[in-house]
Amino acid sequence: MTAIAAGGLTLGVAGVVASVAGQAEAAKIQTQKRRVALIGDSYAVGLGPELAKLLPGLRSEGHVGTSSAEWANHGARCVNCGDWLTAYQPEITLVALGVNDGNAPNSANYHTIISALHGIGSKVVWIEPPAGVRAPVLRAVIGSLGVQVVPGANVPLAADGIHPSSYKPWARDIARAIS
Repeated sequence: MTAIAAGGLTLGVAGVVASVAGQAEAAKIQTQKRRVALIGDSYAVGLGPELAKLLPGLRSEGHVGTSSAEWANHGARCVNCGDWLTAYQPEITLVALGVNDGNAPNSANYHTIISALHGIGSKVVWIEPPAGVRAPVLRAVIGSLGVQVVPGANVPLAADGIHPSSYKPWARDIARAIS
């Protein structure tokens, strides 16, 4: 009987140690959250709140209707776009831009954005528009940038045919792609 009791005590102590170690590891992960930024157009506006739930270190900025030219050159609708990134020093910057460039995206704007982000030490991950959005030229430009690309999410689109009806599944795909 004493051997059984001693075995039970040993298992109990081992369980407590494992539990404490697991809690310590979880706390360690929480304190080591990565600095992730998201910038872009209306996709960034919709993705920001959903990604913030999945990526605790996320900061985001999105402006409806902005193009890559406005972000690259601080255009009229984007005078201060991304100015906070240098101080924040994101390890990863997610970029959701391009749909507003129409059928003739200028890859020079994309490279300007990428160079600026690399210049502050950030890895760039470009997010393609949802799979249901017809943008073959844009997808070709994004694919030629030499950065990690998150492929267009296969999500139902809203009535406008451009924006997802829900950003939640798309955000999960993006979070998985960068983890």
